Amino acid sequence: MTDYPVRATRTSVRVIEALLEVREAGVTELAERLDLSKSAVHNHLVTLERVGFAVSDGGRYRLGLRFLDVGMNARNGRDLCRVAMAEVDALADQTDEMAALVVPEFDHAVYAVAASGGRGLPVRLGSRVPLHATAPGKAVLASASPSVIDEYIETHGLAALTRRTTTSAAALREELSTIGDRGLAFDRGEAFDGVRSVAAPIRSQEGTAGALAVVGPGERFSGKRLEEDLPGLVLTHANDIELALSE
Repeated sequence: MTDYPVRATRTSVRVIEALLEVREAGVTELAERLDLSKSAVHNHLVTLERVGFAVSDGGRYRLGLRFLDVGMNARNGRDLCRVAMAEVDALADQTDEMAALVVPEFDHAVYAVAASGGRGLPVRLGSRVPLHATAPGKAVLASASPSVIDEYIETHGLAALTRRTTTSAAALREELSTIGDRGLAFDRGEAFDGVRSVAAPIRSQEGTAGALAVVGPGERFSGKRLEEDLPGLVLTHANDIELALSE
């Protein structure tokens, strides 16, 4: 069981996460959902509202757009994200598909920069996916030491997001070895049904900082386009990002 030094902060985060799921709710609904007293939920909501992170309307609450400001500033404060923006846009223009920069955080692949909107794809800017279930996540994980990979597997248990997700530790280790050799990762509906992606790691002096990916539906990600055309473009733009980071 995780120990939280400040339990009130954890409760506020639970309230935020619940609002994220339901979009809008009243005190009673949230209290029942979180198994907390109405007075406790009300106090957390009022506090969140007073600091600008929640908005109330007729007794119902939703998350405030201050989160957008915080998130954008958190992202833009990273050199990698700032450097990669132009390359992500260029990759999206060349492929006419969603392109994204993914950075690892808390053992998840976070889609930190994205271009083209993805044509209704379930993956979007800000999506967080376990590293083992998506091409950019595997591109990052493949550069880790065997002990780090073992720790990841033991901690997360390789949960299945779809029927195609790799859930075998041996199979994942074998795939990561191949990714490390060729510098490219693929996923074929492992994170989202019907969605495929191609990714290449982005390395810096400190190690693998993230991955560049192109994402799209299976009907457009197959054959020579999936195996040769898209990988070539992804590698080119990933190399350009690495070069810019080194300057």
